Amino acid sequence: MSQFEIIAITLSFIVGLGVAQLLSSFSEAVRSRIDHPLHWMPFAWGIPILLLSVQYWFGLFDLDSTIKDWSWFWYLQMLVMAIALFLAAALVLPPRATTTKGGLLEDFTTHGRYSLLALVAYLLGWIPANTVMNNGNLLELSNILNAAMAVPALVVYRSRSNRMWIVSTLVFYAIFVITLFGVYSTPGSQEGFLRVPAVSESTL
Repeated sequence: MSQFEIIAITLSFIVGLGVAQLLSSFSEAVRSRIDHPLHWMPFAWGIPILLLSVQYWFGLFDLDSTIKDWSWFWYLQMLVMAIALFLAAALVLPPRATTTKGGLLEDFTTHGRYSLLALVAYLLGWIPANTVMNNGNLLELSNILNAAMAVPALVVYRSRSNRMWIVSTLVFYAIFVITLFGVYSTPGSQEGFLRVPAVSESTL
């Protein structure tokens, strides 16, 4: 096995646990909807967390094609980001056993909103890797969009206003859809349709 394959096993295991937890929470929330009222907020944020968990693997392959050696710096950075994804997936929706009587809205206000802090950490964590993959360009498009997505996520975390939640979530989705399909690494390709191809390989 290659160095990357060994590293990817550990990272995939962590992210995979988060995906399993998120999907299980999705189904448990629907099944217990009579006793615990549903709310749109945790579902609205659970969907991008799920998609980012899948896209994480594409980004790993993209990064592996750029760097020459998986140093501890890169391994620990990807490990922290995998943990951030797991926490985001595990916190956004409650397990059935811990669902509050007030339903998903109360749970999100009390616990689930902390998943957005983990999401912000994940988004900003890609900035060093994106910079390397784009020849040291800190202001690369994906870095700007990741930072832009972090802003409405933080607003939702801090706010208690339903109107602010709606506006911030819509803003996030507008940026997220463009970034996911236009900039991030995609299946079978390392470049979204808006990403400018790198002109030279990194010397790392």
